[in-house]
Amino acid sequence: MSAINQLQVSYSPEEDRVLLRLNTTTAEEFRFWLTRRYCQLMVQALSAHRAADPDVSNQVSPVVRKAVEEFKREAADSGGNFKDDFESTGTFPLGESPVLAHKLSYRVSNGKLVLTISPRSGQGVTIALDTPLNFNITKLLKSASQAGNWVLDWGGEKQGSEQASVPEGRIIN
Repeated sequence: MSAINQLQVSYSPEEDRVLLRLNTTTAEEFRFWLTRRYCQLMVQALSAHRAADPDVSNQVSPVVRKAVEEFKREAADSGGNFKDDFESTGTFPLGESPVLAHKLSYRVSNGKLVLTISPRSGQGVTIALDTPLNFNITKLLKSASQAGNWVLDWGGEKQGSEQASVPEGRIIN
């Protein structure tokens, strides 16, 4: 399991995908293309981890749960570094070109979200996120999805463009 040193999430209009770049404390860089569907899976995993936080889940009132989560989000925002440029490590275990993320598995262990991001075949990467890092990744993912005008389900929050209207009789796959 790798520890994250630096992370970047950005939208690519040419690919209509999100590029996730992360480098680890062992100086390895991983690059993944994330589809809209995959981003929604990540949102679900991130949300499940935040909901499992005892500081939040032990609150009886939904209003208090939301307030505690908002307080933790603000603390994570103030502690995160969103200004420095991403620094490439030059060591790419999966190759220099981004690979398409295909499988996401996760579990909550000792209060951390353990995510495994894998391509269709071959090696992936497993990372552990504490609550502040969860909030920071969620913020970056929201920003990237807004740049792509993607509509993702953030658990009651409206994000991206509002629900697109579809003319009657038109089928969208």
